[in-house]
Amino acid sequence: MTRRERLKRVFDCQEPDRVPIEMSITKEAGQDPRSARLRALIDQHADNFAGWSPNWGFLLMPCTSDSAEIENRPGEFRRVRQTYHTPAGDFSAIHWHPASTTDYHWQEHHLKSPDDLRRLRDVAYEPPRDDPSAFHETVRKVGESSLVLVGVPHPFGALARSAKREDFYAWLHLERDLIHDVLDVMVKRVLARLKPLLEAGVGPYFSQCGMELAIDPWMSRPMFEEYITPYDSRIYGLIHQYGGKTRIHCHGKAMRYLQRFVEIGIDGIEPCEPPPQADVVLAEAKKLVGDRMLLCGNIPSPQFQFLHPDETEALVKQAIRDGAPGGGFILRTTGGEAGTWPCVNLDRVLANAERMMEVGVKYGRYPLRV
Repeated sequence: MTRRERLKRVFDCQEPDRVPIEMSITKEAGQDPRSARLRALIDQHADNFAGWSPNWGFLLMPCTSDSAEIENRPGEFRRVRQTYHTPAGDFSAIHWHPASTTDYHWQEHHLKSPDDLRRLRDVAYEPPRDDPSAFHETVRKVGESSLVLVGVPHPFGALARSAKREDFYAWLHLERDLIHDVLDVMVKRVLARLKPLLEAGVGPYFSQCGMELAIDPWMSRPMFEEYITPYDSRIYGLIHQYGGKTRIHCHGKAMRYLQRFVEIGIDGIEPCEPPPQADVVLAEAKKLVGDRMLLCGNIPSPQFQFLHPDETEALVKQAIRDGAPGGGFILRTTGGEAGTWPCVNLDRVLANAERMMEVGVKYGRYPLRV
């Protein structure tokens, strides 16, 4: 099978020729000569999705943006002010970039008060006309080498990430009506742009990030039903009307939400973090939703800097036993870029990532013999 055929089969919860393997590494690790063998394995065997997305703007508003460095301590950190210029005014934040990681932390968020939410709610909005030809050109260029996922925003997750955590989750109680108004406005803006794209043949496979901020420990199940179900289901429902499917990115304790995810229209989930990182027991998840939901992940790459490759081999074999029967499973790490971050034991991480690739290829072929 081609990579595209393989990924399509598992997205449809069917058996391919081999369990697909998603694997990528950081740019810095990719430039290190020690990663040559892993890069060769990825080039030869990895089944990574391609991506395309229209420009959704900032919180579904058209925008321009600029960044300005406000402090730089070489070898320690940088502080950067980022500003979005929108029809509702400017929204600024300050990011803190430690030298030890490619990720960043927040010093100041874009949404600072309920007044910022009101600006977002009340701004005049005219949906831009997206050009679907860019998607079709991406599909043409990718060909059989991958399957293209179309990015679609998660309104709740986008809001939660744009505000200080303690502020945002307090607003869910103190500004209930306002939050509902904003979510309704944002969903309508998503649908207004998504429907013409679907009618133009964009899709049928979609991806979405942000759900991890709507489950334990951030919110209770009743709050999930209040703030997620009535809004997200409208997006997934429209995608289903056009024969599409959506895979969500959701770290954390997702196990008790899997059934509900399926019910509101979600078709796939990654990275399915196992205990003790989270609570997704792959064998149980497979029994619960494996015939209706693509399950992806379960290999705890944050532990790659501590594990022996033999331990990783055992984890990969068990994941294949638990997740692969019947199809609908992708082997992937639970952390981004296989844990190849700065300031880790790169030799150990690379050895574990290599073993994961080798074992996945060897034991992931159907019919399974592991």
